[in-house]
Amino acid sequence: MKFSFQILSLLAMLALSAYAEDVCGMIDVPITWTKEKSPYRITGDIQIAPASRLTIEAGVEVLIVPGEACGETKQLDWADSTFISIKAYGSLVIKGTDKEPVRILPEKHTPGKIQWDGIRLPLKNKEAVSIEYLHIMGAHKAINASYSIFNVGSSLFMGNNTGIWLEEEGDLAIYNCMFTENLSSGIYISNSRPTIAANIFYKNSTFGILSDSRKSPRIQSNLFFANSDTDCRYCPAGTAKIVKEENGAFKDKFENIFSDPIFVGSDKEKIMMKKDINLPTPKENIKDTSLQKIYETSTGKPQQADNPSPNMPFILSKYSPALNAAPNTDFFKDADGSKGDIGIYGGKPGRTSKSISL
Repeated sequence: MKFSFQILSLLAMLALSAYAEDVCGMIDVPITWTKEKSPYRITGDIQIAPASRLTIEAGVEVLIVPGEACGETKQLDWADSTFISIKAYGSLVIKGTDKEPVRILPEKHTPGKIQWDGIRLPLKNKEAVSIEYLHIMGAHKAINASYSIFNVGSSLFMGNNTGIWLEEEGDLAIYNCMFTENLSSGIYISNSRPTIAANIFYKNSTFGILSDSRKSPRIQSNLFFANSDTDCRYCPAGTAKIVKEENGAFKDKFENIFSDPIFVGSDKEKIMMKKDINLPTPKENIKDTSLQKIYETSTGKPQQADNPSPNMPFILSKYSPALNAAPNTDFFKDADGSKGDIGIYGGKPGRTSKSISL
């Protein structure tokens, strides 16, 4: 049986490589990458020409596979010369969904190792860029934007050096994203005034947000927890100045929360479940099983959420302080019309062309 499983795994890998499409060089006509032809293997720099457009549909996986240089793509700096980059001088549309995100990562991804440059987006507006439900990993600067105004929503930035790097008026709207295990910071801000709301900054190795304090970004209703150095370095006055509220929550004056986000399947959720008087006692701890049967018959056995799938990580537990904690505006409302949640599953899809309201 073990031998048969290994044979099947090998055949599956061969089939996957047979259908994978290698991509490199200039994109000078509008093209769409589809789930059916996924994965796409980027073997050298990609450059989207000014009059062109790359659309990446839900469920597509893009793998970074360093190979030989191809085409004529101008190298901008040492990082661009050292690593593979995606340079978007034209339009870029990334339209994943919560269940089928677009994933961009090294083919042989090693957590904690930077293996490609990232996506460069200079001089972009909402008509040229749309990024929603993107999971991006292993990059030097996963998104690097300057002189730009566009939205990035519902995306996961995990294991990069920096999640989003903003410089020279990179005035993006960043909402309902998750920044975790990034080596330098979740977001870096230089001479820019972004709007940052309803995001989670969790276990980044240095900073949640690192700002140069030159302009005043709007940082509201985010959740910060367990960032190794500082949650929000050189951020606007009052940010991360924590006050304990009557309900025990730790917040600042901008409604940013400083508490464990409590994800489904986490150790913290298990602790909370043990304290939850509305949940039945585990069967192994029950001495009189007849009482347990009576309880289940009269009340019904509560349904417990399964551990999240790889495509849907970081689902909020019912005990999470991030539930119903997004700004109380229509822009952030959940799909059912209720007050929005913080994190990648809060809010409604299709907001990348809209103006954010706080």
